[in-house]
Amino acid sequence: MSFLGEYQHSIDPKGRLIVPSKLRYELTDDQAVVTRWVDNSIALWSAEGWKAQETKLLALGQSNPQARALVRSVAASAFPEAVDKQGRILLPESLRDHAGITRECVITGAISHAEIWSPEGWAAEQAKTGDGGLDEIAAGLSF
Repeated sequence: MSFLGEYQHSIDPKGRLIVPSKLRYELTDDQAVVTRWVDNSIALWSAEGWKAQETKLLALGQSNPQARALVRSVAASAFPEAVDKQGRILLPESLRDHAGITRECVITGAISHAEIWSPEGWAAEQAKTGDGGLDEIAAGLSF
């Protein structure tokens, strides 16, 4: 399972997003989970991928206050969504507000999941790796 690529899309007036067809193939049984994610984005998981993410979140433990806060935030804002016949999912208003998305959005692959960004948020994220920034990040990670 790999979510790859970058796609420009719009949200319809009812808050629905057409999942790019290349990403839709990753959604087993036309089921997805969307949730509030880091850096003011929305994460899109397949049902199978979400189960793996739940396991990772639970492995953080209950004794660490930061782990509890992360689990609460992600789980409280998670919404299971069915992909309709037109390939759309609903992005709840609370998630759109979190990401600063009004009408236009950018959907990016993040291998295990996809991320949904406002165009401005994605541009700011991309600016972090501009002018050699990607090389610095890779060197810092021993990539």
